[in-house]
Amino acid sequence: MFNMPLEAFTQDESYPFFIQFGEHTESLFLHTHDNFCELVVVQSGHAEHILDGERYPISKGDIFVISGKTEHGYENPVNFHICNIMFRMNFLNLSNMDISSSAGFQALFVLEPHQTRSIGFQSCLRLLSKDFAEIDLFILKIYDEYTERRIGWKTIVKAEFLQLVVMLSRLCESESFENSTGLVKLAPAIAHIEKHYQEPLSVAELAEMSHYSERQFIRLFKAAFDCVPLQYITRLRMHNAQELLINTQLPVTEIAYRCGYSDSNYFSKLFQREVGFSPRDFRKCRNGR
Repeated sequence: MFNMPLEAFTQDESYPFFIQFGEHTESLFLHTHDNFCELVVVQSGHAEHILDGERYPISKGDIFVISGKTEHGYENPVNFHICNIMFRMNFLNLSNMDISSSAGFQALFVLEPHQTRSIGFQSCLRLLSKDFAEIDLFILKIYDEYTERRIGWKTIVKAEFLQLVVMLSRLCESESFENSTGLVKLAPAIAHIEKHYQEPLSVAELAEMSHYSERQFIRLFKAAFDCVPLQYITRLRMHNAQELLINTQLPVTEIAYRCGYSDSNYFSKLFQREVGFSPRDFRKCRNGR
């Protein structure tokens, strides 16, 4: 199996992003790219998408994300043109952005790639003609900035790529999750967690949003995130706590409250367990004192 790293396309480690257009007149060999994500937009024609030994038809308007060690390629292309946008997730830097709490973002950029690896490919976004025309023009804007490299191009490309992510997430969110399958059905619940992780949340409530039983919900959640929902919520709370400890002078009791804990002693013990420092020691260490 051939691994195709991002370094095969760009050597700029500080800017892990690459965009290209391609016509496939012949089959594309199976490969993986385990250190970056690939956003694929099918611009014309059709082909068979080969993923982990299975075949799936794709055609104009299909948009999907490949990530991790998924083995994929294309066979039997007919007038098959695609745009590949390659990036590392940390390039998006979504930790403080509201798009991460969008069900559409979670479905397209987080859950569908996991689903591809676990239960097969199901493109969750196929654009209508009017939407495709808008997205296609916007991608050309990004490509022009990326290739012309005028002053400030890195800033413009990142800003416009983030805008593209929002546009696609909105389009994906406009689709009904009622008829979706597998992990993608978790998207509304994940989006709810991202928005309300400071509040009390129950597995029953989250499972109901996804139309799964609690047992099914926990099993699929663990398949996607390698942890159970409570652990995921705790990670979000601890990340928020770290941000507040570094960037504010709020007392630990107030930070505990803002992260969803009424008992600051319990919060401190949990923070110590998860991060390896007490909240006060973490603040001193990160602030250089």
